[in-house]
Amino acid sequence: MGVPSSGTLSMLKVAREAKHGDYNGTQVMGTISLYDMVNGGNANGSTVSYPTVNDNCTPNPITRNSHKLANLSKWVSGNTWTAQNNNLYFNSNIGDATDLDVGDYLFTNTSLTTSAGAGSWRQSNQVANNDEYHCYVSNSCADTYITTNSSGQITFIACDFCP
Repeated sequence: MGVPSSGTLSMLKVAREAKHGDYNGTQVMGTISLYDMVNGGNANGSTVSYPTVNDNCTPNPITRNSHKLANLSKWVSGNTWTAQNNNLYFNSNIGDATDLDVGDYLFTNTSLTTSAGAGSWRQSNQVANNDEYHCYVSNSCADTYITTNSSGQITFIACDFCP
């Protein structure tokens, strides 16, 4: 039958459709993880193992890789920024860090499963190694300012170039 195009959806019924192709079935599904339904398997705690999704289309959750934003500071209060020991990551389907924009998401892990959450971030462009810089300018200085909401979605991004 497939998932209906209107009306209230049920996670249990969507799980039945994903595993058994039977939206209105009566199969017992146990613990359900949306991540597992989308990516296949049961790595995030689902009782059943879901089949791999159609991976012949792009973009596809199964093919997502990450880029690293490094050299970050997080806004604390007033005009105080504190260095971060960890990095933030974004989906490689975006391109490189210069392609980041409002609406894109940042994560705290390379598998892109843990949201960066709400925050204000500053990235200083002082080191040009394998890390990604949104405002990179060769032999110059530029800071990137990023604000994210509770989902890790970028709500503001700007470059501040040094004189």
